[in-house]
Amino acid sequence: MNNPYDFEDDDLDFDDEDLFTMNPVSKMTEGEKLQRFKRFFDSSSRAMLQDCLFRIVNHEDGTGTLEILCPNEVVRQRLTKKKRKIINNIDGCWSHIKWFSLCIQQDGELDCQTFNRNGDLIQP
Repeated sequence: MNNPYDFEDDDLDFDDEDLFTMNPVSKMTEGEKLQRFKRFFDSSSRAMLQDCLFRIVNHEDGTGTLEILCPNEVVRQRLTKKKRKIINNIDGCWSHIKWFSLCIQQDGELDCQTFNRNGDLIQP
């Protein structure tokens, strides 16, 4: 029988590195970066983001735009209020992303609002 007060129990033989294997951002796949991006939000925001689709549009100059396709206008408006949080989380995951877009599918067309790193709406 194990002694509950014996913290030197031999049955727990594993290395600390086995518990928390986290790649540095530079070695993460895009999927891992996206999971990291979502993890930085509170639970209600993560629930909204769960219904969204994501893609990164890479530009010829090496920069990129993170496009977030929202399921409806209500989600887009709620995420617009969190644009500072989105920008901060982008910074923690991607160094080349300079803009992000909140998009919805409307009448068969993609309607996007694009923001710069300061959170300012960029006019098309």
